[in-house]
Amino acid sequence: MNLTQINLLWEEYKSKYDIDSDAKITAVKYDTDKYVEGCFNLLELMDGEYILHLNPNVHLYSENYVKFILFHEFTHFYDFIHCPYEEKLPMIMWMNAYSEYHACRVTLARFIESLTLTSVHMDKAQLPGPYREISIRHLLIESVYRTKIYFDAFFKEYHLSDFAGGFRNLMYLFGYLSLFQNDDKMVDETLTALHINDELFHTIYQALKDMDFDKVIEMYQAITDKATLTYLKAMFRRYYPPQILSDDDIEGITLDNYRDYAERLDQKMRELNTFSSREARADMLSAEAALVQLYF
Repeated sequence: MNLTQINLLWEEYKSKYDIDSDAKITAVKYDTDKYVEGCFNLLELMDGEYILHLNPNVHLYSENYVKFILFHEFTHFYDFIHCPYEEKLPMIMWMNAYSEYHACRVTLARFIESLTLTSVHMDKAQLPGPYREISIRHLLIESVYRTKIYFDAFFKEYHLSDFAGGFRNLMYLFGYLSLFQNDDKMVDETLTALHINDELFHTIYQALKDMDFDKVIEMYQAITDKATLTYLKAMFRRYYPPQILSDDDIEGITLDNYRDYAERLDQKMRELNTFSSREARADMLSAEAALVQLYF
């Protein structure tokens, strides 16, 4: 599918969903990671560049699956055009949370509606996949599996990029699950399986469903703050030996006082002539630098 054909589909999408914009897709780049079918670059969008980033293998996929991917990415463009925020940080949060949820919800709903069946079966292969049709259950299980890989990696190695990947995939899941009548039960079971059954995630899910965007932003901030603090505490433990930093002291670290903690502990290490490896020290990013890994 070439750029002209993609733009024709984009024009159909704009017409169907009343998008009052003359935005054109200016380029298609086949440069996503192995397990990412498509993505957007918010900085490009903010510069007025509507560039599709697709998987290099997309040419091998079935036509229906390519349309599934494009519908998802078009929804991100739709959300950007209708974003209620003008400031950069809230816009980033809104696109990373609501738009991912929204794109998965409406894409799955759109393809369910297109099925010529009297009912939708969880285990019947009826949704487009890369090379063959898949079931809704397959889609959900695969989504849970990918989300779990990211969160498990974060709680093992504490790389915030893993948390960002887990959060993004969780928004996909939330979008899918929101279509079910027993969605609250399914969300609770999913969060339990992922070992992140936290009230913050339940609250952001409800805010997503209610389209309470300010609450979505508030919860996104709270969730990323908590992840950043988890990361910082892990880095403090990795860098400072137990005789310098006790477990009780770690619990007192916050995003507001971690710099003061570091100065005091560094002074204590100098007094005791205790040093950690350069590698450990290099791993201690500031909270601000760490947040970049979450937002981009």
